[in-house]
This record gives sequence, C-alpha cells and structure tokens, in this order.
Amino acid sequence: MKILVITYCFPPDLNPRAFRWGAVAEALRRQGHVVDVVCASGHAGAETQDGVGVHRVPDWLSAVKPQEPQGTQATATQIPRGAPAALKQRLREPLRQLWRLLRWPDYAMGWVIPAVRAARRLLRNERYDWVITVSHPFTGHWVGMLALKGPAGPRWLVDIGDPFHLMPDPAPNNQTLYGRLNRWVEARLLARADAVSVTTDTTRALYEAHFPAAVSKIRVIPPLLSLPRLPEPVAPRSDGIIRLVFAGTLYRNLRSPKFLIACLEGLIAAAPALPLELHFYGAVNDCGPDLGACSVQAKARIHIHGLVGREVAARAMAEADVLVNIGNKSESQLASKVVEYMTSGRPILNLTSIDLDTSGEALGDYPTLTIRESSAGPEPQVVDQLLEFVRNPPIVAPEYAERVRESFSTGRIAGMYESVIQDFREVSRRHDSDEPFR
Repeated sequence: MKILVITYCFPPDLNPRAFRWGAVAEALRRQGHVVDVVCASGHAGAETQDGVGVHRVPDWLSAVKPQEPQGTQATATQIPRGAPAALKQRLREPLRQLWRLLRWPDYAMGWVIPAVRAARRLLRNERYDWVITVSHPFTGHWVGMLALKGPAGPRWLVDIGDPFHLMPDPAPNNQTLYGRLNRWVEARLLARADAVSVTTDTTRALYEAHFPAAVSKIRVIPPLLSLPRLPEPVAPRSDGIIRLVFAGTLYRNLRSPKFLIACLEGLIAAAPALPLELHFYGAVNDCGPDLGACSVQAKARIHIHGLVGREVAARAMAEADVLVNIGNKSESQLASKVVEYMTSGRPILNLTSIDLDTSGEALGDYPTLTIRESSAGPEPQVVDQLLEFVRNPPIVAPEYAERVRESFSTGRIAGMYESVIQDFREVSRRHDSDEPFR
C-alpha cells in the first residue's frame, strides 16, 4: 500500500509524536509499504529518511526548527533570569498572550497553508491508498481535512494523540472564543474519517460519549516504546547519591512539579544528611518559576538538563535510583514515558492528582509508590513513606521490563496500525457529507 502521513512533528524533533511516527513510518516501510510524510520544519525540502519520503514544510508564523538536545546542565538556582532578560520577557508577554487569545486551531496555525499545498501536490502526483493525519497538534488533522476533497481518493485514518475540543487544559486555543467551532470541526473530522485511533481506553470512552456515531470507527493503539536500548549494561553507581529522575515535559496546569518539589523539601527537612538529588530531563515550559521558587536547600539538589537525546535520556533512567512520574490532570492522557519507565528496571514514584489517573492502570503491579497530591504538601506519614521508598527502593524483576518491551514495541504498534487499515478495507469509501455528528 501507499501511505501518506501528515504530522506536524517528526524526527529530529524531540517529542512523543515525533518518536512514535518516526518509528512507525519506518516499520511500515520495512513491511513493504510505500510511506511519505509531510511534516513541519525550519526549511522546505524533501529527503529520504530510513526509506521514508520526508517532505518538510516551514511554519510561516513560528519558523519551526527541529528541537535539538541542549547538552547542558543547570541547577534550579540558575532558572531565574537576569534583569535584561526579564525585561525582554515582560515586553514579549502581552504579544504572546494576544497570540494565544486569537490563534486557531492551535500554535501550529502558520503551517496550514504550506502543508495543504504540499499534501495536495503529493495527492495529485501519487495514488495513495491511505492518508494518516496525526495530532497533537490538531493542525495535522485540519490540513488533512482541507487537502482531502471529494468522495474519491484515499481513505483516511485520524490518529488522535490528545483530544481537541474535549481537552480543557492545556487548551489548544481560546475555548471561550472558539469552543463551538472546535466541537463542530472535530465532529466533522470524525464524520469524514474512515478510521480513528486513540491511545487509551478512557480517550475512546470520552469520544464515544460525545460522538456516539463514531463508535464503530475508533480503535485503541497504545503508547509506543521509543527509548533505545543502551549499547551495554549500565554499571551500578558507587557515588552514594540517591538520584531521583523525572523525564518528560512539564506544564503548570497539566503536569506541575510543585508537589514533587514539596516532597523533596519534606525529605530534606526529615533527613537533612540524606544524599538526595532530583534531576529533570525535558522541557520545563511555564514551570520555571515553580522550580525557582523552592527553598535554597532544595535548589542545591535540583538539576535541570532540558531537552536531551534519546540515548542520554535512556542512560539517565537506567542510572536512577527512583523514577518520578507526575500524572496528568486529565483522564484521557497517558504519558508515553510511563511505558519507558517500566522498561528501565527502576522503581517508580507515581504522583497523582485525579481519581481516574491513567498511569495507575498502566503501571499495574509494577514496583511503585503512588501518592495523591495535596496543595498543602505531603503529610508527615507520606514523608515517612517517601523516606523508606528512596532509602530502600524495591527490586524490579528483569523479565518485567522485557514483557513491557514486547507489549509496546515498534513492531507491535505498527502492526496494530496495519490491522486498523485491514479492518476498514471493506468499509465504504469516505463520503464528503457536510453533516457533522450531533
């Protein structure tokens, strides 16, 4: 089959959708399919990457560039910026807020016109069997809707990483201004698609509740394990330091480090001599002030590494004494790092803030200490639990990690996409009805 993938994020970008679709596209190509990709970049151009045709299209407004590893390390004391930088930030903030107020469908809106042109050109020149559009961001689906016109042509698989109008935080746009438009467009998207894939059962249930006519189209394809195997086993550290590691992206309203910092401060107060460090790998986004507002004692033990390469992240997880998961404040999202954590062979400290946290079900019987967040910080008995957990972390059986690798491997996830396509082979071809779901 010939497949066209439309996705804003693609390698060398450093984010979960790029990791997922870089791996899946290559796996589909190895299975004998012809795969082309339209993605965002800081420059226009076409190339072949692992046998996949990659067509890079600039974002006119954001001038998107691949996210490169920072290769630097900082402590929390370095997060607050100097006066000139702070002044520049204050001047930029009103414009940024205006941009966030008016943009639609999301931050990638500047990619729509050039991406639609590229996709239409490919659709004219190639006879694709399937088009797969990818979110997050939702712009990838909007490009697909504009590029696919009429009842003829390829079938359409909508791959939903994060919900659109059903996601209150972080909202993709101004929901007060665009709430009805968001729902109408997402309803039309589901009406026109031949097949829909989501990553969790809770997301499927959410869509089925709000768009019951889409029930027959929705399939669950879980997170993909994109973390590479290290070339050699990691030797146990002998520095005596207890290292806690968080790997992932922080958001103030979705995945905030506030309670984790409070836990660190509680541990320091209870055991000042405990040789404890907390390491953050990944973008901190709007959480810099939260990380910089902690006590002097905590700042000295916090290390911010920023975006790093996949092998660096894998090694950091393997060398950790305890991995930290901060659960999303969303019932429909499961961070892909939870799967990566379970292949590391390290125990997990799981911080949750809602009752139906998807990480709890995913972790199952994995050696985990789960703590419910509290705005008042951890209670004394919780600090005692934490102390015991970090001083004597449980052992993870090696076979557990191998089972997880098998369940979430690239081959298995790519095979699930193939199965979705096969399942819908006999479905009537996509129609061009303008009537959205009610």
